[in-house]
Amino acid sequence: MPKLALKIPPLAVLLLVAVLMGVIARWLDTGETYSTWQGLLLMLFVVAGLTIIGVAVFTLYKMETTVDPRNPGLSTKLVTVGLYNYSRNPVYLGLFLLLLAWNIHLSSFYACAGLPLFIWAITQLQIVPEEQQLGDKFGTDYIDYCAAVRRWL
Repeated sequence: MPKLALKIPPLAVLLLVAVLMGVIARWLDTGETYSTWQGLLLMLFVVAGLTIIGVAVFTLYKMETTVDPRNPGLSTKLVTVGLYNYSRNPVYLGLFLLLLAWNIHLSSFYACAGLPLFIWAITQLQIVPEEQQLGDKFGTDYIDYCAAVRRWL
């Protein structure tokens, strides 16, 4: 497990990658602007991302379990309902959609390198350590859940 596992909040990872994408876009700027269709797509991803994050966090609150991603060991219940029936990590999926919208806003092909970087960083620094702790805590129920529901989508 990496030394930084569970120490950098996912929102900080998002912001670091977004800043990196902005620097890349500025550095390799082509001067292109996005079209109305790209603007609509941007808004679609922003709304979808925020909605997914909101619904996922509300589900955790409703199930009376922790929403703190830095300490998944505090989870009191294995949440498998709602969006968690389709993705084991809907909050991170929502963050990815926000980053995708940011990439559209930047209108930079080169900045899209931040998208797989985000997926890698969140997977290594957050998801894998979370999975280890949740597996230890919930045992075969969590193993069965992982077999039935994909990590991202």
